[in-house]
Amino acid sequence: MPRTGAGLGPSGGGSGNSNSFQFVGGFGLGLIAIAAPHVAAADVAPHSSALAACRAAGDGEAGEVVTAVDDGRGGSLVWLTDADTNLWFCSADARGAVYAYGLIFEDLLRGAGAGLLPPVSVDRGGKPVLPADPLRIAQGACRAYLDDAGGAVLSSRPDGLEGGWIPGYFVFLGTEAGDTFLCNATANAQVWVFARIGAPLQSSAPVG
Repeated sequence: MPRTGAGLGPSGGGSGNSNSFQFVGGFGLGLIAIAAPHVAAADVAPHSSALAACRAAGDGEAGEVVTAVDDGRGGSLVWLTDADTNLWFCSADARGAVYAYGLIFEDLLRGAGAGLLPPVSVDRGGKPVLPADPLRIAQGACRAYLDDAGGAVLSSRPDGLEGGWIPGYFVFLGTEAGDTFLCNATANAQVWVFARIGAPLQSSAPVG
């Protein structure tokens, strides 16, 4: 996700955004140009194995931790930055298996999610008022990108980004065919990550 002030946040109006994401294994995310806040070591300690696996997945290209959160499914979602402060996303588990990894650079809906937003209202100061249920909007954006009438939300949580980063939600989706997808979307219906979650892209787990 971009930094706040980049015109892409919940109050930024996402239509026409041209930032893009390149995902190893199938998803897309955003170019960042300002240094990210670092998290305390204690905050990422429970995710140490996943973090090490994510760093190894990119051969150390993205190594500075922004944050890491429990995905509610026995794994971790890790946000990293590289030397140019580009934002990277990784999904890994405690055994060192990486299921999704990539650079964020594009709203995958290319502004089409604007049709999912409720009418914009403003407060007395003229500032846009955030929707009452931003998670539902993020879920709707993820389902719209999946484009499968049989797709269902399996679980969803805040993505852990805060401070200078634009926060969003991660959403796990399931299809009638039995496929599972991981999506990351914002309260203004932009989709920044979409990846099929299947066999690990790579694993440092012991064999046997």
